[in-house]
Amino acid sequence: MKRKTEIALRVVTAVGGGYALAAGTAAALALALPAVQDRSEAVLTATMAALLPCVLTVVMVFAAASALRALTWTVSLTAAVWAAVSLLKSMTGTGL
Repeated sequence: MKRKTEIALRVVTAVGGGYALAAGTAAALALALPAVQDRSEAVLTATMAALLPCVLTVVMVFAAASALRALTWTVSLTAAVWAAVSLLKSMTGTGL
């Protein structure tokens, strides 16, 4: 793969994948935390906590050995988080 293509793929993976992972993390935590916090506090906590996976995704995408490995890792982790969101939605009976 050409260097410019690899860098472009890493940037798209970092931005898009970081956003999707952060959104999924926020949704999962917002569904799970009301068991221990008020709903409004749970949403705020989930939103703040979701910034960490976003930043870590950017770091890991540029630290990976190849752009395709970074893309695979990001897609797999994002799919797992969104599967957890789907499971939590069905368990709690709430929608987003």
